[in-house]
Amino acid sequence: MFFGKGGGKAGNVVSPNPNTIAAAHGFHVELSRLMIYDFIPAVFGLAVTVIVATLIKHKGVKITESDRIETNHNSRALPSLKRAIVAPVVAIVLLMINPIGEIFHISALASFKVDAMYILPVAGVLGMIAMGRHKQILAYSASGLQNMTATVLILIGAGAIAGLISASNLSTEVVALIKASGSSGTFLAPISGILMAAATASTSTGVILATGSFSKAILDMGTAPIAAAAMVHTGATVIDQLPQGNYFHVTGSSMNMSIKERMSVVPYEALVGGTMAIVATVLYGFLF
Repeated sequence: MFFGKGGGKAGNVVSPNPNTIAAAHGFHVELSRLMIYDFIPAVFGLAVTVIVATLIKHKGVKITESDRIETNHNSRALPSLKRAIVAPVVAIVLLMINPIGEIFHISALASFKVDAMYILPVAGVLGMIAMGRHKQILAYSASGLQNMTATVLILIGAGAIAGLISASNLSTEVVALIKASGSSGTFLAPISGILMAAATASTSTGVILATGSFSKAILDMGTAPIAAAAMVHTGATVIDQLPQGNYFHVTGSSMNMSIKERMSVVPYEALVGGTMAIVATVLYGFLF
């Protein structure tokens, strides 16, 4: 699981996803430029993932035969790969239209702004039709909603935390603390990303809160917008995998891990995100 999570963090900062878009918009920089700036930190994060995963591969509880997914011997009842891949391909294509338009400055594509809340169900329905499961659309939809109930409740809680933070004077207090400590104002960018993502257990929400609450203070301290965006963005990947977020539970459930087992991976994940944040801070906050 750590290979997937660590690699996911590295890929997260160099892809045109919602948190990258939020970081770019928050500091008014080009999305493609931010993705390029995040590339070197991502390479370091990927390298740390490989090293740490190699060192800890024999730690933890071993997977037993009972944990393995049983193969359905009636393979004829399963759809072919060509049909099964329709739903994810449709979703990815529709979700990528807007970011691609912004990267290449194609106004027709950039103006396509449809929320994922609509795109994902549409892709799911088209996928079921392609797989010949159109008669089970209601049954499959009901099953999906039941499985998402816990995730929705977690997201509501994270949203409430985000609302409290945005309505508080936390940003002012953090800025005052950094000034009182005599630390470089450059550190405000990664620290804001780390704190906001940790509070909401979400990279995207953390970046949105950090840019909304701290962007003016960060720029007033003399940090260049593109450097600030890169440091906030990478900082938000350090401890965004806490239990109050849905990603913690989704990744744990995928490997049949208990809460205790899943928590044991958090420090290693933080090491990957921390490496990317440190590299970005050193490169763009002090060297360039």
